[in-house]
Amino acid sequence: MSTWREDLDTSSEMFSLMQSIFANVSDAILVVDRDGLIAAVNAALEQMTGWTEKELVGIKHICELCLGMATCMEETSCADCFFKQVQMPSFEMRLRTRDGRDYPVTASSARLPDGANGELVMVIRDMSAQQRTEKERYQHKLTNYAIAAQEEERKRIARELHDGVGQALYSILVGLNVVGQGHLSDPIRQHVNDLLQMTSKAMEEVKRMALELRPSALDDLGLLPALRSLMKRVEKSFDIQVELHVQGERRRYSAAMETALYRIVQEAMTNTAKYAKASQLGIVFEDREKEVVVTIVDDGIGFEVEKALHTGKGLGIFGMRERAQLLGGTVDIRSAPDEGTTVIVRIPVSKEET
Repeated sequence: MSTWREDLDTSSEMFSLMQSIFANVSDAILVVDRDGLIAAVNAALEQMTGWTEKELVGIKHICELCLGMATCMEETSCADCFFKQVQMPSFEMRLRTRDGRDYPVTASSARLPDGANGELVMVIRDMSAQQRTEKERYQHKLTNYAIAAQEEERKRIARELHDGVGQALYSILVGLNVVGQGHLSDPIRQHVNDLLQMTSKAMEEVKRMALELRPSALDDLGLLPALRSLMKRVEKSFDIQVELHVQGERRRYSAAMETALYRIVQEAMTNTAKYAKASQLGIVFEDREKEVVVTIVDDGIGFEVEKALHTGKGLGIFGMRERAQLLGGTVDIRSAPDEGTTVIVRIPVSKEET
């Protein structure tokens, strides 16, 4: 049988343990008396709110820190306040800090027995990091859906241009050729020839637009043939010498990966053609064991990357990075005035994706 001294020692050890838990636990703990005045706080709550223990205990009312509970209807509401309840296992609330800010927290509360003067104990956890993570996850999904929908719409419009408008223009071209072979006066024949030229140019423009929207080679033949076709168009349109070097295995990848790589390279080449004043552009395509690395280098005038991003002129860069990030990859852009531009794209690839 234990003696009273042993019981006392055990009680002291337990009290010391509880004090240590109260002081060192990562969640904020707040004790409120029956009148709503703050009776005790731990170090985590001081750090969370910016208030010190001396500024809170016996001075501040719980309503001076709490901006209201979150409900399914409102973000801040004082209806059915936790302070009126004996126990609330979990709820969300807005907590006011010393500098006037407020941020979301999740909390639980329990009223102690009458022997403890009916004090209310609250355990509070910061939700701001969790909400940021959830927001980023939601934005990631939203971006993924938006890009997928954009590609599907591009594919549909490209098909409509090719099969609808393109075929109609071809039929007009054939009809005009037939008319032109008849017995016509010189003015009429000249007019038909003019119409033939206009229709032919319109067909070329429709073909170009369809290719820009969604090259059929990307779906039918794969990434590398589509890139070679893009290179020829850039060379013809902008008088830039473009070279492609392929290293490693030649294979097909997932549709999402091929589309992302094509769009990233297309954006980089378009930026070079429009703004870099370059005469040469080189592309190195490397198929490594666990990733694909594409490097695009030009000899143009270059630019300040951070400045372009901060001034809002780097939307193309943001788009390239977003497409890569959706596949767990990265886009690294290195440039400086009069030093050209290098774009390095890395996309991880697994056997399941090929």
